[in-house]
Amino acid sequence: MLPYIAQPRIALGPVTIYAFGVLVAIAVLVGTEVARRRAVRIGLPAGEIDRMLTWVVLGGFLGGHVLDLLLYEPRTLLTDPWRVFRLWDGLGSFGGFVGAVAGAALYIWRRRPAHSWRQVDAIAYAFPFGWIFGRIGCALAFDHVGRATSFVLGQRYVDGVVRHNLGLEEALYTIVIAALFAVLGRRRRPPAFFTGLLALVYAPVRFALDALRVGDARYLGLTPAQYGSVLLAVVGVVLLVAIRGRDENDRVTLVPA
Repeated sequence: MLPYIAQPRIALGPVTIYAFGVLVAIAVLVGTEVARRRAVRIGLPAGEIDRMLTWVVLGGFLGGHVLDLLLYEPRTLLTDPWRVFRLWDGLGSFGGFVGAVAGAALYIWRRRPAHSWRQVDAIAYAFPFGWIFGRIGCALAFDHVGRATSFVLGQRYVDGVVRHNLGLEEALYTIVIAALFAVLGRRRRPPAFFTGLLALVYAPVRFALDALRVGDARYLGLTPAQYGSVLLAVVGVVLLVAIRGRDENDRVTLVPA
């Protein structure tokens, strides 16, 4: 059992800096750097990946905030509608995924890059390396509270009950994904390989972890993230089937030209 640890924070006059915010910033920096290195490794200009990353990160934060409010705290918008403009006040991971995909799609639609799937795949490859730090931030904030447990990684919560710290458990699983990607990334892969693989290996574990959550909104017995996990798994299967048998130089086309 892990003891309860209050989230570290530093007060600088009227501003308080929380460990969660610092770790999210580190997550963005690490993910960006890994994506750049992956882009160079597979022959893409670093500047090209930077432009897409800007759209992805902005879309991720916007989608993560807005969809978190709409799906998990819709009543908040009635009592405090201005909260929708406070982007730092509430973030949801699956809303972030939707926003990131929307940002990438808008970038591709506007700029028509020559190697769009390779850019997307470089970002997907980098995602777990940054996500580790984001989820460690969630673990320190203990903002993904799970059911009571006797699991060895259970942590005493503020209510005195030992519970699953789902942010911590997902961070540990993300380390496994990052290690797998590091091994598989030693050679070139077909476009969309890491995008499909990320969706497929992340979705079932996230679905299972969300089943342990307490206090989250549920629709027909499932959390919004569980519905998102099902969709994500389908996307992963479709992408991996689409690239089956292709080599690293093939293009990926999922819709008729």
